[in-house]
Amino acid sequence: MTAVMDQVRAAAGGQLQLPSVPRVVRRLISQLRDPGASILELVDELEQEPQLAARTLRIANSPYYCGRRSLASLKDAVAIIGTDTLRTLVISGGLEAVFVAVPGVNLRQFWLDATVTAKAARSLARLAGADGEAAFLAGLLHNVGHLILCQAFAATLPAALAGVRSARGAELAALERSLCGMDHARVSAAWLDELGFPASIVDAVAQHLDEQPAPGTLAPVLALATQVAASIEAGDNAQRALHKLDAGLVAAASLVADSLDERFGAQYEQIAAGGDA
Repeated sequence: MTAVMDQVRAAAGGQLQLPSVPRVVRRLISQLRDPGASILELVDELEQEPQLAARTLRIANSPYYCGRRSLASLKDAVAIIGTDTLRTLVISGGLEAVFVAVPGVNLRQFWLDATVTAKAARSLARLAGADGEAAFLAGLLHNVGHLILCQAFAATLPAALAGVRSARGAELAALERSLCGMDHARVSAAWLDELGFPASIVDAVAQHLDEQPAPGTLAPVLALATQVAASIEAGDNAQRALHKLDAGLVAAASLVADSLDERFGAQYEQIAAGGDA
């Protein structure tokens, strides 16, 4: 994956500037490789990042995570929502915050779509018996390579995409390859690999646009989540959205169609309404 990022840098003529990631976020990413690692020793360090700490607490205080109880500190958040979820919130918040402005991209809409994809990925992963928090991070960051490409090819890519702003997934990747020689899936995966994310997340992001993502991995789960996000954007109800899901991806993700109808339908409506599933 490092070779892909080197290609981006070379193609951008040395103009590529990857955003700086807070040290505490890098340390939390490294902890993803060690499920037994404690987050408590990093809480004090996180509290030295006021904006990131405040954002994490704001999310942790949402009805989905803590109900009516107000969390006053990150230690409270650890106790209520757990270390895995808090780690995911800090990492996702830290990486979202590093992209301040990107040519040709409405970042608010970009992250809204990414969050919908992340929620769908987490829900589908849990139904498949897979790691929901890893799927959430893969969903949230699967498209970040597009931001990197828009920065690296600021003189050409944003203008070329101006007339096709609805392009996403494989269609967007094809346009990127024609203009930049690479696509957002590979670039996203290369950057996540460079930051030290686990192979399960890196591989899911790299492979989710493949015609046949590897069965039993997070790649088909992520691919399905992007289809769910597209259906939500199109205003589809749950029945229509489920009907549009690729049957091959459903099988590759170890999901059962009947189970999706029964269990994911209500979750779809919650995600579409802006909630969590």
